Amino acid sequence: MSFFLNVIAQESMPGFTWGNVSFFNLDVGESFLFGNKEIRLLELENNFNKIKVGTDTLWIKAGRRNLPVTVGNITIYVADNKNVKSPASFSKINRLLQKDALIAVSYFNKPLLDFSRYVFPVNFNNGFLWNFDIDMYLFSRLRKDEMQDENSDWTHEGIVFDMSNTDSTEKHWLTAIENSRVVWINRTVVEEKTNISCVLIESALQPGVYYIYDNLDSKNIEIKTGQKLIKGDIIGTASTEDNNGFLQFAVVKSDTVPSYDNRYCNTINFFPQLFQLYYRQNYVFPRSFSKGIIKLGIFNGAIENIHAFEDYSGKGWLLGKWNTVDRVEYASDGYTGNARLKYRLFAGTSAECINPDGFYDYEISVPNGTYRIRAKLGDIKLASWQKIMFEDVEVMTTELSPGEYKWTGEQIIKVIDGRLTVRIFVDTVENKPAGISEIVFQQMY
Repeated sequence: MSFFLNVIAQESMPGFTWGNVSFFNLDVGESFLFGNKEIRLLELENNFNKIKVGTDTLWIKAGRRNLPVTVGNITIYVADNKNVKSPASFSKINRLLQKDALIAVSYFNKPLLDFSRYVFPVNFNNGFLWNFDIDMYLFSRLRKDEMQDENSDWTHEGIVFDMSNTDSTEKHWLTAIENSRVVWINRTVVEEKTNISCVLIESALQPGVYYIYDNLDSKNIEIKTGQKLIKGDIIGTASTEDNNGFLQFAVVKSDTVPSYDNRYCNTINFFPQLFQLYYRQNYVFPRSFSKGIIKLGIFNGAIENIHAFEDYSGKGWLLGKWNTVDRVEYASDGYTGNARLKYRLFAGTSAECINPDGFYDYEISVPNGTYRIRAKLGDIKLASWQKIMFEDVEVMTTELSPGEYKWTGEQIIKVIDGRLTVRIFVDTVENKPAGISEIVFQQMY
């Protein structure tokens, strides 16, 4: 007679949870059990993480603005890893990362945050649209005062929402993301005016989870310290004066109440949760364009279109594991500028890397067909050299003086793979930059 003993393995205890997501710190070689599947961190290569989920092995990019992947009944994303972690002077932002990588997992049949308990932090009554082109997102690595070309690392401490299209300061009201309590309201004096405020609220469901609403208009604050909020309650509006109408939003996990000066310590990687709250569903179809004007660099104070390609945005640079920061450089005079492409990017910083291909591809998701396309080349500050192709058609090779821009002629090209590709070759000998500031395209048929 045979006896069988059924043993149900107990799930590992996460470092912390938020909503329906569990977060685990792992060193390479370590694993945890979730949903009766072992999840093991096998290897790190810059911002990519080789992870085994049950019997499946895959590479997952550490998240800045990336969405989770699904393996069977498990949804997984890498919230942070040691190669994405901020420079030493900003390491407090990444304090939730204790080992090589911070892995976030949940069950596929549940949203990351329950839609019945959480709402998007901007009211939709006046038609708010989230602009994914803005490159001020969580853990994005920039060079401080980059438009002055200073080699100083800087990491962004939250996600910025562009409110600059407001006709009045009351157009897009900010709302409580969940039932919560107002912990403090900080007002900052700017040029003898007190028009900028920051608000901290604490989750009622999960004490120790805090939400930061930064760069608010002090005249429009609708709450007070100690007040209990119901999800969707009005908080205020973004300031439209000193920051061009940008709201900076963040989520932190802390055992103590964050102070204003240390408010961004222990920041949770919350982009996937915010994305789901915006679309109110777990899956979003890839975005596609039949025409458009794409500005690259900085325009009207906003850094745009220098980040890697993502399906949900439908456009971006194709960047491999060699590029840890997942973006290219830019140049600007503060109001206008261009994407700056080099063989050696971010020279003199901890993000320095070499493009092994000698060219950069910018791709746009489009319906198959025939397109008119042209592009504006050059660098606003430096002498530039660039050779450009649309799909497999070589269009122009040009050398330009500092501040000189030149349009390509309009080309007629055919797309058969659903991606309109702009390829720019760079100088691999002298590291002279290539610049591109605008792409204009339209489907003909």
